[in-house]
Amino acid sequence: METHIDENQFLKPASSPNAVKSKKIVDIRLACIEDGLDNTGFRKIAAYIKSINPSTKVAYVPTANHRNLIGVLMEKGGGNLGRSDIYKVAQFMAEGDIAAFSSMTQSAKTVYEIIAQLRNINPLTYIIWGGIHPIIQPEDAIKHADAVCTGEGEFAFETFLELFKNNKDFKNTPGFWFREGEKINKNRNLPLMTPKQMDELPPLAYEDGEVVYRKGKGFGKISSSDYLDYAGLQYGTVWSIGCPLHCTYCGNTKFIEYDNAYRRIRHSSPETIINEIKRAISKQPHLSTVAFHDDSFLSLPYKQLEEFSKLYKAEIKIPFVIYGVIPTYVREDKIALLLDAGMNRVRMGIQSGSENILEFYKRPTKLHRIKEATEILNKFKKYMIPPSYDIILENPIETPEDTRATLDMLYEMPRPYTLNIYALRIIPNTTMEEDIKKRGLKTPPIDKNYFIDYHRTLGNCLVFALTFWKMPKWLYKKLRNKVYPVHTEQPLYPTLFALIRTVYYIKRAFDHLLFMDFSVLPGKPGYYMWKIGIIKFWRRLILKRYILTEKEKTTNSTV
Repeated sequence: METHIDENQFLKPASSPNAVKSKKIVDIRLACIEDGLDNTGFRKIAAYIKSINPSTKVAYVPTANHRNLIGVLMEKGGGNLGRSDIYKVAQFMAEGDIAAFSSMTQSAKTVYEIIAQLRNINPLTYIIWGGIHPIIQPEDAIKHADAVCTGEGEFAFETFLELFKNNKDFKNTPGFWFREGEKINKNRNLPLMTPKQMDELPPLAYEDGEVVYRKGKGFGKISSSDYLDYAGLQYGTVWSIGCPLHCTYCGNTKFIEYDNAYRRIRHSSPETIINEIKRAISKQPHLSTVAFHDDSFLSLPYKQLEEFSKLYKAEIKIPFVIYGVIPTYVREDKIALLLDAGMNRVRMGIQSGSENILEFYKRPTKLHRIKEATEILNKFKKYMIPPSYDIILENPIETPEDTRATLDMLYEMPRPYTLNIYALRIIPNTTMEEDIKKRGLKTPPIDKNYFIDYHRTLGNCLVFALTFWKMPKWLYKKLRNKVYPVHTEQPLYPTLFALIRTVYYIKRAFDHLLFMDFSVLPGKPGYYMWKIGIIKFWRRLILKRYILTEKEKTTNSTV
């Protein structure tokens, strides 16, 4: 079933475009404390706040290390700010009347430390915390900040700001929790933005007055070189918002608790997202790939995808990849349509090969539908980089049968494919955490749990190996029967694991480079590939190999 939005169900925001605005200027400092520089959600709200309050400075504080070849191959990039870095960021934020932070839970500890230093430097600065972490864990965030934003922040912040400017009581502003000593004001959220309102948001800023924090050095004007260091040749964005699923491990469960309408897909017009991408490319001409990080891109109706594809093919001359693909919505006609527009890769969540574990995650997709989706994608294998599938390991409730069921699925799936492999992260204040506690199991602190790595077990060795080698059936069965869940006592194979994973990464890099996709390279090498003209050559000549036939363009869906 396709999901789409009925604009009439949404109420108007509390602030009216025709309302009389205060002319008072407030110095606002906005900081994104995350791994990189491609947080589109932060960039959108920053653009909106700058449009209503010109005296706003936007800063990016990457906590990850600069991209390097080893970091890319080993999926490493996480890092922390040192004590002097924390102080310098706090100094910058303390110069504002309002200091507003945005972060995910993985960076929450860093925000704690910055806020503590900020209060010592300037106790008068009003501190607001937004982003995913305060949305799913407002009780934690409000311990540190004066206010936390618990929903979509654009209109909520505008209402708050008008009251703040005029020295009026703002403690009842919808969309925020406010702290007054021991008392917490918990206000309802504003209705979700409508597609029309999404279209009316101001264009995103790129390098226009933005600054970036460079570890050990301090703040400086953001440049293309910084984007290369942290995002390489890829531009990340989001066209649609919302997800029809209710997976227990996902922070979206909290959005849905606040407003069930979040399960419906909202999106701006195709023209709006195309203009956003064109603007990004004009500011960063080295870009070679666009990545859509939507939670459920393929759940958009065919008509909307058709309009988008027509514009993308005509106006954007670089390929794109879609993340957040749900097997239920994989259809042959949609895949053919998007491939013709320039899509060169799909990333799909399958998570497990066990019906029991999928039920634990509240994933409605059945195994037969996962199989059908992988077969559809495989039909187009000569036109795109092998699809990548998300798999979650290290589940504390898995039985040997569950673990082996996932291996069986991977063994039988059509090749080629790659995997994005995660150890299960139990995010506090999600439905999963509640379920885990009911089962009498302990949940580790988030600062330890968020960066948990998978164990070097025989089972996890097999997970990596099966992506590039469909071993003989007799050998697979023999090894499979020796596999047990990670929470059981079992031998580790660090040397074998390192060898297999190295082969896996080499194969994955080769698959990308076969399609001349340099977005997998770390920033600077990829940049030089662009500089000497290889990417331009690819666009003009090599890509022609991957154009769909007229018959494939008009294929009908089989589901």
